[in-house]
Amino acid sequence: MRIDTQQGLTLPELLISLTLISTLSMNAYSQFSHILQENRMASEVNLFMTALHLTRNEAIKHGRRIVLCPSRDGAACGNATDWVSGWILFASDDREHDNSEQVLQSGNPLAVGISLLASNHRKRIVYQQDGSSGGSNASFTFCDTRRLAAPRVICLANSGRPRLTLTRCNGKPIDC
Repeated sequence: MRIDTQQGLTLPELLISLTLISTLSMNAYSQFSHILQENRMASEVNLFMTALHLTRNEAIKHGRRIVLCPSRDGAACGNATDWVSGWILFASDDREHDNSEQVLQSGNPLAVGISLLASNHRKRIVYQQDGSSGGSNASFTFCDTRRLAAPRVICLANSGRPRLTLTRCNGKPIDC
């Protein structure tokens, strides 16, 4: 006795299968992009938060002013409030980086699609010997230019302690 079996898919079955696979793939790609950018954002925020903690610790440990400022070349402070190109950390009494002052640490440019702006036109964060950061309170806003990741803000109090928030420092929504 011989049983005939089908050896493939009909054209409608094949088209339906391809449609389902492509739809599921597009949704997975969209979610993957979102997760990837969220991880990039978290990484950049954590690196900057670590730099703030390191700056404060170095000021207390060495008993002198330690400066954190934006830098395009990893050697000199920039004059903008845009920290996207990187930053440097150094000890200085005059808040300016001289060739004789060693760069203690430098930060790389931010990942593509992430911006970082300082409030109050802060071009430098200067930690004093007691661990406080002089001047006014500051905030650092991280935004995703593609709007795939939620924005984040690091609030820096005059006491020198940074904290991370998903709102502006005053509790209002973040504007990117």
